[in-house]
Amino acid sequence: MNPKKSSQTIVIAAGGTSGHIYPAFAIASAIREALPSVSFIFCGAAGGLEQSMVESEGYTFRPIPAQNMPHRKDRRYFSWAWKNMTGVLKSRSLLKEEAPLLVIGTGGFVSAPLIAAARCMKIPYILHEQNAVPGRANRLFARRAQAVFISYESSRVHLPEKGRIIFSGNPVRPLFLELDRARARETLGLGEEIFLIMAMGGSLGSRTINTAFAHMDDEGGWTALMARYPRLRLVISTGVQSSVDCAGEIAALPGVLEAEPFFHDAPYWIAACDLFIGRAGAMTCAEISSQGKPSVLIPFPHAVDDHQTENARAMEEAGASLVLSDEEFNSRRLLEILEHLIARPDLLQAMSESAHRWATPDAAAVIAGTVASAVEKDEMAKF
Repeated sequence: MNPKKSSQTIVIAAGGTSGHIYPAFAIASAIREALPSVSFIFCGAAGGLEQSMVESEGYTFRPIPAQNMPHRKDRRYFSWAWKNMTGVLKSRSLLKEEAPLLVIGTGGFVSAPLIAAARCMKIPYILHEQNAVPGRANRLFARRAQAVFISYESSRVHLPEKGRIIFSGNPVRPLFLELDRARARETLGLGEEIFLIMAMGGSLGSRTINTAFAHMDDEGGWTALMARYPRLRLVISTGVQSSVDCAGEIAALPGVLEAEPFFHDAPYWIAACDLFIGRAGAMTCAEISSQGKPSVLIPFPHAVDDHQTENARAMEEAGASLVLSDEEFNSRRLLEILEHLIARPDLLQAMSESAHRWATPDAAAVIAGTVASAVEKDEMAKF
């Protein structure tokens, strides 16, 4: 570190998916509230989702080369080694220049070069893990971290016993803690009487979920369900990687209010809905539970270490969700589940209450409080 500077800067590595980026924003916001003099620099892949999101939030962004680790027999293995080594060297240069107070990693492959550099330079760093099964980067760097904040108690068994592991939960964007169903519906122009289903397969989309909704009226099942429940309506985010015609095909079905590749106002739709159907990414689970939404979760079967299944099972065990495998989810099962749940308002209410109990609205404050306490006591190196 540069001895000439007494920095009040925190460097955050976050990227790859919005599930790593949104928690970083929430943590930064909470730390800034506790420590107004602190400034932030975000690092991630150049041209990636993180760059556009970080810059739109008004933070400084510094690109760091990084690549997801392939299998050793994959031809990309050598390019991975080269790119990440370059990323470590660039991270060292950045950290020497900025002499940060602290480095924070929220997981994902983009965090690895920066956290590796911080460890080599003996700069304090903390980690936040969103999923029930910690990712490879967080498992690798957990032992020497000042603290590892987890979102599921079951994560402890995957991390070093000697590490400082603190349960915080997943920090959600402040808007999720401010919205309620009535305010969201007023903003969106929705009536109180509507029973609203929201479907979302993550920011990239889910072919399984999109296909089930696209074909749910092939034999008139959706139309018949709407005839029995005339207040029924649907909104769906098909994902930015879905086919061009996917959203339009679903939008043509009766009772569909919105079908778009991406909802920039997703927090409002989540707050407004009566039932959520989607994947089981960590931030999806955190966001819907913050709003107390009953849900049907279909974990992505190819997620690393099958962490989405573990996320979903935790929600199911809490009584907040029904869980279906990707293989069994189709139009027929979708219609059966909708019929079952809509006819059981008592069950939906119980699931909603369970989701509220499972939520961790103080997650960002727990992390920020720990950091602020260490800063105020000048104990960053040992907190």
